[in-house]
Amino acid sequence: MAYPPEIAEDFVGWFLPPACREEVLGDLYERYVNAAQYAANAVAVAPRVILSQIRRNTDARVFVLTACAICYSFASGSTGWQLNSDSLSLLRIAIPSIAAILMLLFRNGWADSESRRLRAITVDIAIAMGAAALTQLVLLAILRSDLMLLRWCPSQGTFMGWLFVILLRAVLPPEMRSPVMMGTLD
Repeated sequence: MAYPPEIAEDFVGWFLPPACREEVLGDLYERYVNAAQYAANAVAVAPRVILSQIRRNTDARVFVLTACAICYSFASGSTGWQLNSDSLSLLRIAIPSIAAILMLLFRNGWADSESRRLRAITVDIAIAMGAAALTQLVLLAILRSDLMLLRWCPSQGTFMGWLFVILLRAVLPPEMRSPVMMGTLD
């Protein structure tokens, strides 16, 4: 019986969320025939596993509150933001907001099944803020400054928005389920 190379298993395992890494690698190990087939199976399975973990660890209500707080933080930090005066205003706010929201969703897929520490929550927020900043740098690099946030500066609203996101993730971490979600109404 042929076995997958250890480096291939390590590489695939690096992309899988820890909560299901062992099971998925075991399934891929059992179905191993050759390296090409192993790679094809890994490419087909990994995105589904990641999406499954994101769906399993994300409460829709908390996600909507988080998205609103992030959008508010960019809207409030965008001085001179006038919805009626410029047709690109919403798009300018949506680009970094969506990047931050998607990064938080992606981090939900890697949420620890045990209680999360404040450090992990802070890392999640820092990565989301970094993703939002990266969108602005990419827009600057491809010379699309018309899509960048105009005169954006941190304001009280910006800090309050991100503080609200931190509090949401601290009080209701990604793996936490409410009684209604679990189906155990008391």
